[in-house]
Amino acid sequence: MAQAGAGTPDEILVVAAILGDLAAFDELVLRYRPAVVRTALLSVPLDDVEDVAQEALLLAFKALPSLEEPKKFPAWLHAITRRCAIRFSQRNREYRAYVGLDELLLEKVPALSVPVPSEDKEWRRALDGIPREFALALRLHFIDEMPLKRIAGFLGVSLATVKWRIYRGKILLRAELRSKKWIGKKK
Repeated sequence: MAQAGAGTPDEILVVAAILGDLAAFDELVLRYRPAVVRTALLSVPLDDVEDVAQEALLLAFKALPSLEEPKKFPAWLHAITRRCAIRFSQRNREYRAYVGLDELLLEKVPALSVPVPSEDKEWRRALDGIPREFALALRLHFIDEMPLKRIAGFLGVSLATVKWRIYRGKILLRAELRSKKWIGKKK
């Protein structure tokens, strides 16, 4: 099957994963897991973020054959993550059952268990003080070091929109930090 390398386009990895190549899916998970976690963080408590991210990625794997346009995988995954987070926050915590396929995937796709870098508590509070779309773009770019094109694909927006959100997000973040007196006033 396809060799999952850092330079392999997402579309190739998606097709390979549909054909059963777990290494290709593992590469996709490595690329997008931080974005999935950050998206889940917008809707569920910190303690539940990893569960939602894992659920979204497992659901995405199971639904891969239904994806009509492999190049839209990142935006499709973003939508799945948002829906999982909403469902998770609405349902009773006791109602979570894993099926055998989930356990097998957790064992065979190591990237599903890789922790995402945590944020400093003060940065989290500051980022929570600005609109979500700007905070998410900043987190994905600066904390997770995700390339701008990949962020655009994941969010389903243009590259120009991502650049604008990062630019505007930095301005809003500076203002938030100044208002909290976490950084000095501009001279």
